[in-house]
Amino acid sequence: MPTKSILLIEPESSLREVLYVCLHELGGWQVILSSSIQEGMRICQSIRPDAILLDTSTAETDALIFTEQLKQHSMTRSIPILLMTARASWFTPPQLRQMGFAGAIAKPFNPSTLSGQIAHLLEELI
Repeated sequence: MPTKSILLIEPESSLREVLYVCLHELGGWQVILSSSIQEGMRICQSIRPDAILLDTSTAETDALIFTEQLKQHSMTRSIPILLMTARASWFTPPQLRQMGFAGAIAKPFNPSTLSGQIAHLLEELI
């Protein structure tokens, strides 16, 4: 089975490194790194990842605009987007889907179980 790819959009470089290790080394994902939503959008236009992990340390309105932009293009419409936020428990799965997200990962996260959480959320989608 080919390695699944995930686009990681994380503005903070030290957290991006930790997440990379969690996803690549512990989870076996091919990780494509992005430091901004704008850069992530450009990446999605040239490389179609299997999933996107979007940290909301950027403005949440930007995250919602990003999901709307992805859903407008046929090439990126079906890419599942997971939200990483300290407010993950604020949303129900139907609310997340209504906003365009496949699920949410709570911050702080457990590095040893993060990849499993993502796989579980994406199980039926990819």
